[in-house]
Amino acid sequence: MKVTALHERFEIVFHCEDGRTLTAAEVWIPRPGPEEITVRFRGVDVFRTPARRLLDHLREMGFTVLDETLYAYVPHLSLGFTRVAGHEVPLDSDGEPLYFQAVLTGPAGYYDFMVAEG
Repeated sequence: MKVTALHERFEIVFHCEDGRTLTAAEVWIPRPGPEEITVRFRGVDVFRTPARRLLDHLREMGFTVLDETLYAYVPHLSLGFTRVAGHEVPLDSDGEPLYFQAVLTGPAGYYDFMVAEG
């Protein structure tokens, strides 16, 4: 089950995989308006920092980043990003959206299945 909270400037989707328990929250890029809405992770603006640069910052912080061009995952932080846009946005040199369009955060271990523990 998904519950969507809509505001004129942003959207948040709450994921309840069993229909009762919140398992993840997905925040979409804030739209322009009179007041600035900023989503930050350790001081870095998630939606105004170019996607590739944001991933580099996360790697520099020592996190494992799985980059699949349109999607990126940071397993041990339980963060997932998408560059998929449903409207016209600035493009990067690779032809894909310059900025992430959404970030999903889940509980500890949410994306850990994506990395092999050794």
